[in-house]
Amino acid sequence: MRLIQFIEKETSKPYKQILLIVTIAGIANSLLLGIVNHATQVVADNENLTQYFWLYMVTFALFLYAQWFAFERAIITIEDAIYNVRIRLTRKIRQVELPFMEEQGSDSLYGRFTQSDMLISQAIPQITGAAQMSMLLLFSFLYLAYISFFSFLICMAGILVSAALFLVKTRRINTMLHEVKQKEVSYFKSISHLLNGFKEVKINCQKGQAILHNIATKSAEIEKIKLEVGKQESRLWGHGRILVYTLLPVLVFVIPSISDVNTDNIYKISSTILFITGPIAILINIIPVLNRVNLSIEELDNLEAEMDQAISTAFSRPDAEQNEAECPRDRFSDFKEITMNNVRFSYGPGSGSHSDFCAGPFNESIHKGELLFIIGGNGSGKSTFLKLLTGLYYPENSNLFVDSIAIDKITYPAYRNLFSAIFTDFHLFDKFYGIENIDSEKVNYWLEKMKMQDKVEFQNGGFTRTSLSTGQRKRLAFIAAILEDKPVLVMDEFAADQDPQFRQYFYKTLLPELKTMGKTVIAVTHDDHYFYVADRILKMVDGKIVK
Repeated sequence: MRLIQFIEKETSKPYKQILLIVTIAGIANSLLLGIVNHATQVVADNENLTQYFWLYMVTFALFLYAQWFAFERAIITIEDAIYNVRIRLTRKIRQVELPFMEEQGSDSLYGRFTQSDMLISQAIPQITGAAQMSMLLLFSFLYLAYISFFSFLICMAGILVSAALFLVKTRRINTMLHEVKQKEVSYFKSISHLLNGFKEVKINCQKGQAILHNIATKSAEIEKIKLEVGKQESRLWGHGRILVYTLLPVLVFVIPSISDVNTDNIYKISSTILFITGPIAILINIIPVLNRVNLSIEELDNLEAEMDQAISTAFSRPDAEQNEAECPRDRFSDFKEITMNNVRFSYGPGSGSHSDFCAGPFNESIHKGELLFIIGGNGSGKSTFLKLLTGLYYPENSNLFVDSIAIDKITYPAYRNLFSAIFTDFHLFDKFYGIENIDSEKVNYWLEKMKMQDKVEFQNGGFTRTSLSTGQRKRLAFIAAILEDKPVLVMDEFAADQDPQFRQYFYKTLLPELKTMGKTVIAVTHDDHYFYVADRILKMVDGKIVK
């Protein structure tokens, strides 16, 4: 069973102890049936019921305690397993490289993370209850064998036939659930387009209608499959009921005519069959839950396998997390020069002339303390150059140097720590993560420098507001980057979303001040009116730097 394999792999908690307690709960529940049956016979014989009463109460207390303990330990065990999976997968997210993240998409990864482990967690109480019911059924059938072995054989024959039928239908249901999963990926992508492209959809009626039509189409396809799944699952439930209510008349009306069964045993057999009706229904109802839990575990396994594949084929080693911890943050902080020697990068399925886009070769040096502007048209490769320079993309060759030290898979984490960056698709965090002992006076100083002191305050390790205009959010991202106090600051079209007054202030006041602070500043810009501010300008055309 995939769930047991998942628990064995992901947690060291003693799950076999849970199975033992579940077995005890099942035995106790079965004993209750036997005690009631025998007590009924004692009533008919006008004998003393005291011992049966106390035996019933002790067995009932044992059943309640075992049930409570099994539920509690099952929840602890599965939550520990889910915690371990979450921690391991989030660590592997740090180990994968940017191309993997760009290919997968943040929305898709977020959905795969949250939906699977949430479903597993929510299903555990039901599965634990079903496990108890399975033990109850087992010992109830053993009790039935004790009463009438022939009746037991009849029940086993019916169960085996039903089990074969359930297995066939379950396989078909699993196939349909996989199909639903695949279609939901496309559905969630359409929802993502609707949410992330809300402004464009709002002003373009035809685009909005087309997206809604696509969403409706995907929803209809998913609904059709889910309806069929529901029908198959309801039929499973119906077959379970048919099994119980077919066995009952056979055992009560047919068996006595072909076998020597006394009246008392007929009563016990019928009460036993009626007693197990509920557990059988619970076990049948748990089949859809188990199908979805198995699918969720498979999804987590596939996600981890994809990340492992991305890590193994990337430039870094699978123990990149350890390398990152070993590399001192300030290893290259006193650098004099960063050199790119014949550095190339290719997008697309191939490389070189067969790729969709090839950037490089780059033969450039970045000097400490200089103010460097990068210019060029859209699609010229400026952002690719920045990602290569900051270590977010690995070049096809490892000809990247800090002074005379070659940057390789061991030193890449320390090399990346040279940079603070504000990309065009920047993310503004709710707190200053990774910055210790934040000086509130320093934060307030930069809030004033960035003309944001009347809009935002520093509080509880972060900004009080982040729902601002793009230009204002960029200013806050700038403050966060300054507080990181890295030697190199990279900005991609920072001034593009600023008003003319602040844009002038940025070029004429802020950039010279950063230079005075000893920062190396690399900025992508189109503001040719301020090119004179830079120490040097690199122009890019078709993925190459031209003179």
